Parts: sequence; structure tokens; C-alpha cells
Amino acid sequence: MTNIPKKSSDAEPAVTGPAAMMTAQTEQGIAMAKANFEQIAAKSREAMEQSLKTVDSITEMARGNVDALLESSRLASGGFQAIARDVAEYSKQSMERTTSAARTLSTAKTAPELIQLQSEFARAEFASAIAEISKLSQKMFKTMTVVFEPLQKQAMAAAQVKDIFREP
Repeated sequence: MTNIPKKSSDAEPAVTGPAAMMTAQTEQGIAMAKANFEQIAAKSREAMEQSLKTVDSITEMARGNVDALLESSRLASGGFQAIARDVAEYSKQSMERTTSAARTLSTAKTAPELIQLQSEFARAEFASAIAEISKLSQKMFKTMTVVFEPLQKQAMAAAQVKDIFREP
């Protein structure tokens, strides 16, 4: 019997068949693992991007809250200063009226005249005080409306941002 060399193609399937199959399965397993890792990495990137967007939104909302609070405080300060100036001016005028009334009362010759002058002064001061209280109440209401406006706008903006915390 002579030794006839086998064709290499005939020998390979017999010798390399299981090895080739293992190699193919290993490569397929590696490809699947790689695809799974890529999918996990993509999902992780998406989650990280969403987290960053959430952090950015929260930071922006916090910045808006601080800005609204500062604006509100600035407006409150200005409004209350204006009210304090009005109260000081009214007090000054009231003191001048009281001083003038005291001079007038000192010129009264009789008790009925003194009572009449004092009564007129009291009525005028009461009417003035009521008018001043009304004016200050209106100013206080307007001031508080202006003070709360930036806070109200920020609350409306925050209500719109709340949707980022909901599950998609």
C-alpha cells in the first residue's frame, strides 16, 4: 500500500471540525458579549445623560429660586422704605398740626370755645388718620403684590419643570 497523501481539505474537517466549531462558538459568544456590553454602555450613557439633564434642571431651578427670592427681597425693601418714608412724613405733618392746634387752643377765651376747637381738631385728625390708613393699606397691598410676583413666576416655572421627574 502506498501512502497517498490526503488532500488537506479532507484532513481539515476531520481534524479542525470541532476546533473550528469551538472557535466559531467562542467568536459568536464574544460577539454577543460585546453587543451586550455595548448595549449596557449605551443604556448607561443614556441614563447618565438623563441624570445630567436632571441635575442641570435642578440647578437651573435652584438658581431661579435664589434669583426670585433676591428680586422679591429687593422689591420688598424698596416698598417698605417707601411706606416708612410716608409714615415718617405723615407723623411730621401730624406733629405740625398738633403744634398748630395747641397754639390755637391756647388762644381760646372760654371753655365752650376750647371744647369746640379741641373737638374740631380731633375730628380733623381722625379723618386724616383714616385717610392715611387707607392710603397705607393700598400701598402695602401693592407692595406685597409686587413682592410676590417674582416668587409666583418662579413657582409657575417650577411647576413646568416638575415633568422631568416623571418616568417616561
